[in-house]
Amino acid sequence: MGSVNRKATGDEMAHANQIIQQAFPEYEVVWGSHGGYGGGRAPRDHTLSFRLRDPWGKYHSNVIWVNPAGLCGITVEWVRKVVKRGTSHKPRSRRR
Repeated sequence: MGSVNRKATGDEMAHANQIIQQAFPEYEVVWGSHGGYGGGRAPRDHTLSFRLRDPWGKYHSNVIWVNPAGLCGITVEWVRKVVKRGTSHKPRSRRR
């Protein structure tokens, strides 16, 4: 059998939505995927991503990538931390 990428189940997605809504009840959770952001921007195939959007359509977070295998383990604290940190504060290589 070849390489099989694991996909999130409905229960895992429901759990993740509930946790994210607890962390940021004022925003809507908008889910995306590998292909939703121009292909090669995901850390790997079949990762999921989410952003937080207000009722007027303005986004209040960067794209947050989540491995489907880790959806059941996310917590309110983790969600707040990664949204606060965003994706722009990753360590960068010294070589430019």
